[in-house]
Amino acid sequence: MTKPDSVPNILISVAAGYREEQIRPFLASLQYYAPGTSLRLIVGKPNLEFEDAVRAWFPTCSFHLLPPSPLRDLTMKRKWARSVFKRVARWSRSPGLASRLHKIDCVRHIAIRDLLKLWGLKQANLVLCDSRDLVFQGDPFAGDWPALWTCEEDKLMGDCRVNSFWFKRSFGEAALVKARGWTVVCAGVMGGQVEPLSRYLESSTKIIEQLSPDMPLADSDQGIHNYLVRERTDLGFTVLPNGCWLAANLGHTRPEDLNIRNGLAYVRNGTEAPAILHHYDRHPQLIAAVRSRWAKATPVFH
Repeated sequence: MTKPDSVPNILISVAAGYREEQIRPFLASLQYYAPGTSLRLIVGKPNLEFEDAVRAWFPTCSFHLLPPSPLRDLTMKRKWARSVFKRVARWSRSPGLASRLHKIDCVRHIAIRDLLKLWGLKQANLVLCDSRDLVFQGDPFAGDWPALWTCEEDKLMGDCRVNSFWFKRSFGEAALVKARGWTVVCAGVMGGQVEPLSRYLESSTKIIEQLSPDMPLADSDQGIHNYLVRERTDLGFTVLPNGCWLAANLGHTRPEDLNIRNGLAYVRNGTEAPAILHHYDRHPQLIAAVRSRWAKATPVFH
């Protein structure tokens, strides 16, 4: 499917708790390869210094607050509070209390769902992605897109202890047995058009809300994402191979499967450098390459 060329290219990312220098490679590389992108960042609280620093890269960047929850913020800072309120939420099974204890990986689904409704977009090319551990090697909005896409990692569900744990905790042992042969897909990078992405976010937030009394303060969006991509075929996901022209998720990629040529990273024998390089911070050679190019880059509009 050819994506619409006459509609806005919008990139949405969560930057809660980060300083500008922590996401500078993300900002500088996006400005270099896709300067016309409409950047929209989700943040934890207003911070004028941070906003000014980001707007030195993207003057029209807009900032949107996560749904406020002092209780969530307290539990993320205090171990005793996490322990107490997890027990209370599970015992009471109160949806109201549990909804105040979502971690940011889940809150972002709710926040982006609500923002898409608020913005009332009819058409747009959307990328939803992480920021701190992600850098660009090309324009992610170039080329032909599926209507809704996600990208694999280099790991089977049954071979990954962490992903298996997340998946089983959400959907049970029987579901995990079925999922063991699936290649893991990453919740940290996805994209598509407004309508299919909105349907996906409605589905993911519904599951998050259903599971929240049982899993307060739990990392769960990765398990939910894998379930929806593989089991909800009606959502229409196209699963892209890791290292394709559009994206690479390198969390489980072996060092020997990475090639750096002319400052760009390729996966295995790929002939095109992925436009989005996620989890680059898992590989020392990539950390060095990214830092040398972007860490001290000068903002375009400073």
